[in-house]
Amino acid sequence: MTRSPGSRHLRISAGVLSPLVIVLLLAPSARSSTFTPRVINGDASPPYAAASVAIKTSDGYCTAGLWKSRILITAAHCVTDEDKDALVTAPSDFIVYPPGADRKAGPSPVTVIAVIVDPRSRADKDDIAFLILSAPLGTPIITRMATQDEVVDLTEAGARVTYVGYGRTGPPAKKDGTVSDVPLGVTQRLDADGYSGGIDTFETIGDGTRGPCGGDSGGPWMVQVGAELLYIGPLAGGGGPPCGPPEYSAWEYGAVASRHTDFITRALAEAGETADPPAVTRTCTKLTIQTTADCVSGTSWSYDRCWEAPKAYLQKFIKGAWQRVSSTTAKRNPDCPKQYPYNVEFRGDEATGTVRFRVMLPKQTGLRGGGGEQFTVTHPAAIGG
Repeated sequence: MTRSPGSRHLRISAGVLSPLVIVLLLAPSARSSTFTPRVINGDASPPYAAASVAIKTSDGYCTAGLWKSRILITAAHCVTDEDKDALVTAPSDFIVYPPGADRKAGPSPVTVIAVIVDPRSRADKDDIAFLILSAPLGTPIITRMATQDEVVDLTEAGARVTYVGYGRTGPPAKKDGTVSDVPLGVTQRLDADGYSGGIDTFETIGDGTRGPCGGDSGGPWMVQVGAELLYIGPLAGGGGPPCGPPEYSAWEYGAVASRHTDFITRALAEAGETADPPAVTRTCTKLTIQTTADCVSGTSWSYDRCWEAPKAYLQKFIKGAWQRVSSTTAKRNPDCPKQYPYNVEFRGDEATGTVRFRVMLPKQTGLRGGGGEQFTVTHPAAIGG
């Protein structure tokens, strides 16, 4: 995968900027494409919209995540002037909007009273800031921060994570691509081949048509694991289309929030908030197949393979017979080999025991004789693990 140099999805200025300044703030222009009023081509009314908060500083827009009722988390570059190693504006001058709300309805009376950040750091792993609020902004839907170990496990499994933000609705080259008034979401897969592997930073793989852009910095990346909605960290930036140059693969990155224990302790104390509940002890369900042997936290399993054709169905061996339990029509994935362009995916949950599955591809264009393969999902409890 050819990856572009990282660029931050910086705040969008509230004023009128010259074309040159826009390029400097928002990264190079992407290839012209059909404009869709979403971030960029994101999902309207995303399921975790209430975790996302639009914020405005004296010189631009960003997004933040509502971690606690009086604590927002955003990207450090949203709130600092990196040329002066200082805050971009006084805490009281921040404008904060209600979580998940339409910005046109107006800002919240709640204000920022303190900002916890290291304005001198330029490292991607430190691109995080905690905003302490004057009063509760809302009831958080985030259960807790994902631990570093959990982020590593999720990264190794290539788990799907969700972002929700208020950023640009079109590439920087599109004059009608302005910041969104409503929260919009996108789901991407964590990159198991990323530079940090989820230890300090996390990276996601985009599809080149949907993804964050300017004004999305600081917004929350989240993942649902069982009954818990885990917060991974704030979006910092990325590269490739649809926001950046089309000659590179699409990717995003952010700082793992839970590693910033000093900031967390200070933020909780200043806001008078309680610490997160302890992490749930999880086992790991293993999926064994010729080229895939991975696991996902909890009892979930994930099948992810590149095939010649898009149509596939999943069978489960139940009471001595194969029974169809799911079907899919896969999409082309630029990360798949040219001869196997379709990314066939299935997911499931097996609480105990060992279960046999097989993925079957019927005869179709690109696959004259059909195809398929079997795999086994084994929960550790079945082998005493």
